[in-house]
Amino acid sequence: MNWREWQRQQEVLELGQRFVSYVDWGRGSPVVLLHGMPTWSYLWSGLARGLATSHRVLVPDLLGHGFSDRRDRFDRSLSRQAEALEAWLDRLGVVDAAVVGHDVGGGVAQQLAVRFPRRVGRLCLMDSVSYDAWPLPLMAQFGTPWMARRLSPERMVGLLSWALKSRGFAKKPSAQVVEGLLAPYATEVGMVSLSRDAVALNTNQTQVVSPKLGQLAVPVLVMWGAKDQVLPTKYGERLVWDIPGARWVSVPEAGHFLMWDAPHAVAMELFRFLEGEAPVTHAPERPVAEVLWSEGAPG
Repeated sequence: MNWREWQRQQEVLELGQRFVSYVDWGRGSPVVLLHGMPTWSYLWSGLARGLATSHRVLVPDLLGHGFSDRRDRFDRSLSRQAEALEAWLDRLGVVDAAVVGHDVGGGVAQQLAVRFPRRVGRLCLMDSVSYDAWPLPLMAQFGTPWMARRLSPERMVGLLSWALKSRGFAKKPSAQVVEGLLAPYATEVGMVSLSRDAVALNTNQTQVVSPKLGQLAVPVLVMWGAKDQVLPTKYGERLVWDIPGARWVSVPEAGHFLMWDAPHAVAMELFRFLEGEAPVTHAPERPVAEVLWSEGAPG
């Protein structure tokens, strides 16, 4: 599936003054797949269809990313992303989802699991930002005003394409894959929005939840590409050490984008994790919220 076909599958849900674009496939226990930077929900296009044969698969674009709301002047931090996702899940009536987060999406997943535990029945972190391991220098540079003013969208996408090809994959990706992962940012609006996303990258957002990871009481899987040149495996190993009962899976011959380098191995591990012993479920405490998330919500 190319990125245009994926985009045509997206639905849109308004959350107060913002909106989230997302794919909603299949039936069964819910699985939420969260992307990182500089990607979008298309990152999961190779796995989502298979997972949807036995699960309800929900794949959002984080606010400011992909084809979710990219208008200016709102908070794009991990904590606000988690609040937006909590409101989005509430609107969809989803509790106890299996939440899978990659890269920055893994940081959002940590916030969601710690702050809104009734939404998270299982947690999988894949090559996730954590502790003080991020932001990466290149992405941090995109958050500087002078960088956004000097670069054209073509030049920025060219730099990101080079970075993804040289460091993101253990196997040479196709041009279609790289183009698809960066497609939303190949316009002026996309470039400016990605720059705003980069401004929000803040290591304090993972440091503040790291002492609370030991309180997680759900099944946790930490899966890492053994050849990740972006976020070294030592950070994944530390997550396993800090989270009680977490299971560690190292994927040989895979880099940072392990779902593209080793799709079969990743899919098999995910199915194994999703079909494991059922976690304790949370009975809904109230009807779907009437009050929608907005940037005025407490942070």
